[in-house]
Amino acid sequence: MPRSFPKARDELTIVRLDGESVVYDASSGDLHHLNMSATAVLDLCDGTSTIGELAEIVADAFGMPTDRVEPDVRSLLRQLRKAELLEPPRSRKAPRDGS
Repeated sequence: MPRSFPKARDELTIVRLDGESVVYDASSGDLHHLNMSATAVLDLCDGTSTIGELAEIVADAFGMPTDRVEPDVRSLLRQLRKAELLEPPRSRKAPRDGS
């Protein structure tokens, strides 16, 4: 089954202040204000973790069960994708056992 590895676009300019951030997209001229939670998730979007793994990291950070956090992480990733702050989705097939 293909897995998605969210990655923030490299060309974004991100300014962080008090845990929140302002993201400038020079290609569109758009500015985006991200709260602390959205900033934390965007910071984790480096293309190396699956959505499930991102949810686990966030859940651990907030001391919450992953199954309660994952729907919120998925919703936020959809919003970040819609705002074009993430690279287009790329998926990789899950490795088979024994490979």
